[in-house]
Amino acid sequence: MRHLIDDSLPLTVKLLHHLTMLAVSDRPLVAHRTTLLARNLVASRLESNPEQTCSVIAQHVSREPEMLFSHRGQVSYWNTYTHAEHQEEKARAVMDLYRAVLEGDVKRTATVVMELMGKTVPQGASLSTVRNMLSAEDDQPLCKLLASTIRSEWRNANAHEDFHWDPVNNVLLLSGQSSDLEQVLDAAVHALTVCHGFEHGVAVAYAQNPSLITWGSEGPNHVSRDLSIAQAAGEARFPVLDLRRQGNLMRLDIADLSIETLREALRALLRSAMADPGVERWELRQTSPDRISLCVDRSGMSAGLQVAELLWGTMDPLPFASLPLLTNAMALAGEHEEATASVILCLAASHVVGERDRLSPALAQNGSVAKDELTNITKLISDGVRAAAHLLDGAAQRKLLAFAEVLAGERHRLIGAPPYELVHGFVPADRTLRRHAPARLPWLTALSAPVV
Repeated sequence: MRHLIDDSLPLTVKLLHHLTMLAVSDRPLVAHRTTLLARNLVASRLESNPEQTCSVIAQHVSREPEMLFSHRGQVSYWNTYTHAEHQEEKARAVMDLYRAVLEGDVKRTATVVMELMGKTVPQGASLSTVRNMLSAEDDQPLCKLLASTIRSEWRNANAHEDFHWDPVNNVLLLSGQSSDLEQVLDAAVHALTVCHGFEHGVAVAYAQNPSLITWGSEGPNHVSRDLSIAQAAGEARFPVLDLRRQGNLMRLDIADLSIETLREALRALLRSAMADPGVERWELRQTSPDRISLCVDRSGMSAGLQVAELLWGTMDPLPFASLPLLTNAMALAGEHEEATASVILCLAASHVVGERDRLSPALAQNGSVAKDELTNITKLISDGVRAAAHLLDGAAQRKLLAFAEVLAGERHRLIGAPPYELVHGFVPADRTLRRHAPARLPWLTALSAPVV
């Protein structure tokens, strides 16, 4: 990538994303050439007229919701083409894809390029008009590259429904003229590559000229917030297959949860809620249809974030913050409060017992560091159980509060004891674990599978 960026340039998340997409492009020559041309154009305009350039790019960014909608439509057409059994179905999907790419990506990109050069594309201009405007810019290779993607005769045939698949001759007919279906598909993919290369070039130019960038006062649109959620999940090392927003609901499509990945999923939810505090309800939708979704609403998320907020900088806030999250999620899954309390008690007790056993060799050697670690962990577990208790009522709430108090009392008693005594400490956690294990979670297909 040294032909695009200097080695000393800091790699932000956004720039790294663009460079990664560029690196994996299946048409690297076209992608890199377009990126280089776009970088040079935007960089030169930033130097000559930074205010106007930033305004044009900001207006382009404000259309991200349209871009995302168009992108998802293109994915749908591509999937139809890939899975279609008959050539006529493939032909329809390819023509729809070509139309969507030209009327969406190409026209938007061309409009931005012309505006960067001080020209205005008329509102509602036809593709022929856009192509003519691009072709008139003889000294701009980026304009020529964009113009080459527009085949007006193909687009017109599509617009007027003047095309069909000839099964006898096994050929696509556009306005009566035979055409190669694969050629139309290739043209659509080529045009997409050019438009994506332009976006990569803008990102590189902005990264190389931070002092010339003026950011507008407009808040982020929902697409920007979606990207911040995806980034938050990535930072938590939890893969998200897709995400969709519906009002104040955010749905994340994920692979089926397992005992091993549940903690990562909850960590991703916490980070995502920090990235977009406006979401009222989070839903993790699993791939298998027989798996129910894991949902957390604002009350559960607030309780989890309250436990986690002081821990991010020093330690992993899970499993402590997961206790209120799971309490809320089980309620939204329709679980009885008694069953929910039993699961929380099992999880909390198992963590105390597990940490005590892990630290036992050091405790047996009178290790004060191990003692401090165990008493600190026990306090955090107690805090998490209390936060979970406040999401329940009646007997279930009292059970959790009682366990939190017992843990706190045991911790207070052992703080003054020598470290080796903690090897056999926290006996109430052992009893609680035996009583409530195994924990059964409704999001796992095998409901009998224990967590501990």
